[in-house]
Amino acid sequence: MLMLLLLLGPSSGLGALVSQDPRTAVCKSGTSVMIQCHSVGIQATTVFWYRQFPEQGLTLMATSNVDSKAAYEQGFSETEFSISHPNTTFSSLTVRSAKPADSSLYFCSASNTALGRDQRPRQEPCQQPPSSPPHRTPGALWKELRREKNHSFSD
Repeated sequence: MLMLLLLLGPSSGLGALVSQDPRTAVCKSGTSVMIQCHSVGIQATTVFWYRQFPEQGLTLMATSNVDSKAAYEQGFSETEFSISHPNTTFSSLTVRSAKPADSSLYFCSASNTALGRDQRPRQEPCQQPPSSPPHRTPGALWKELRREKNHSFSD
C-alpha cells in the first residue's frame, strides 16, 4: 500500500527561515521517511514537531533541544517517530515503519530559547465556538424575507 505524507515547505517571519525537505513523500507501508528541518537566521535551540490531519487542528508531537533527547507528547514515541537535533540549524523527524494512519501534514517550528523538560509547551484542547444559529437554506431565507416584506407593507 502506498501512502502520501504532505510536508510544509519554506516559511519565514521576522527575518528567520525554517524549511523542510522533502516537500512531499510517498512511501510503501513499513518503510521509513525522514523529514529534515533547516533553520536560517535563527539559532534553533528548540524545535517543535507537529502533525495535522485534514480538517483538524495541529497536534504537537514532540519538543527537542539541541543535543538532547526529544520530549514526546502522549500518543507519540521514539520507536515510531525518531527525532535528531544535533545542532542549531538542523533537526530531523523519521517516521519509522510508516502505516496508512501516518498519512498527514508534518512540520517543524523553531525557537531560539531552550526549554527545560518541565517548561515544554502544553497543548490544550480547543474550545468549541459558541453555537451558531441554525443553518437556513437559500429558499428558507427567501421565504422569510418575503414574509417580513409582506408584514412591513401591511402595517
